[in-house]
Amino acid sequence: MTDERETVVTALARSLERTHRRLGELETLVRQLAADVTSLSRSRPAPGEASAGPGEGERDAEGGGWLLAEDREAALTGMADLVEWVETVYLRYPDAELSSCWLWHPAVVEELWWLRGAHAAAYDDAPGSWQRIGDWHDRFRPGVVKRLRAAVGGCELVLHAPGGEQTGPPPLAPLAEAAAGITAAWTTRRLLPEPSDSQLAAAEQHDRAQHRKAHR
Repeated sequence: MTDERETVVTALARSLERTHRRLGELETLVRQLAADVTSLSRSRPAPGEASAGPGEGERDAEGGGWLLAEDREAALTGMADLVEWVETVYLRYPDAELSSCWLWHPAVVEELWWLRGAHAAAYDDAPGSWQRIGDWHDRFRPGVVKRLRAAVGGCELVLHAPGGEQTGPPPLAPLAEAAAGITAAWTTRRLLPEPSDSQLAAAEQHDRAQHRKAHR
């Protein structure tokens, strides 16, 4: 065999080897695509079937947590799950504590509601990750513990009884009646109106009440 023929044969052999390698890579890619299609077809509801709804760890787009809860049955189910989670997870940490009146504090329930959702998302197989788990342990859980201790650390159920400090109407946004005038002024002139005498008086009354509450 001449040198020229050897060169041609060697080139053909290398070309054939590259072709085999590319065919192997293509076969692997096709198998992966087939697996992805199968997975998607299984997770997609059949025609006429309702969607299964959000999975574990996913936030329901129609849900508004506890403060905006309107669906009674969904709220009952969510609350039962929350109580179970509080006992199974939250209270297992030595620095976690709950006052006897925690259910009487909507803000406390809301904090625990989203903390449970963040916990589920962190440990979920699909969106979860070790980084999310670390965030939950390092930032989310300690943050909630700190806020709850500051908000209701000294509260107890008797204070929610008639005549107690925690009774009364729900809080109102201060000077809410000024919202329309401020909106109109800002959207038309990018200027804010000067407060009226009645608004100044209402603000002073509100600020005094807030000051007394903060220094009890």
